[in-house]
Amino acid sequence: MKKFIGIVLPFVVVQILISTNIINSYLQATLATICINIILAVSLNLITGFTGQFSLGHAGFMSIGAYICALILLRFPTLPGFLAGLLAGAVLAALVGILVGLPTLRLKGDYLAIATLGMSEIIRVILTNL
Repeated sequence: MKKFIGIVLPFVVVQILISTNIINSYLQATLATICINIILAVSLNLITGFTGQFSLGHAGFMSIGAYICALILLRFPTLPGFLAGLLAGAVLAALVGILVGLPTLRLKGDYLAIATLGMSEIIRVILTNL
């Protein structure tokens, strides 16, 4: 129960501060950026810290999910649209991850890093030119 309160309480406090206009739009954008970077850091810690693999494709997969979610949110700017975009972005990023993961399944160390870095760059170039 203490762990649950420790997780939920900061979100409730931030929501109250936002609804009372104590946190302005600049601070909201800053908090969103901080939370996005925390998600990326936790995923990198999972793959490098716990499994010992050195993968550089996380930013590419995260950008695919964010791009798809943003496209859906432009069309449906509501909470159900956000949830649909979140789900679609996660599914598409997972599919691309599987497509990248199958050829790189047997790679380790530097070779895995080079392959995932190359895929991340390919994703960056594609998203830049869309």
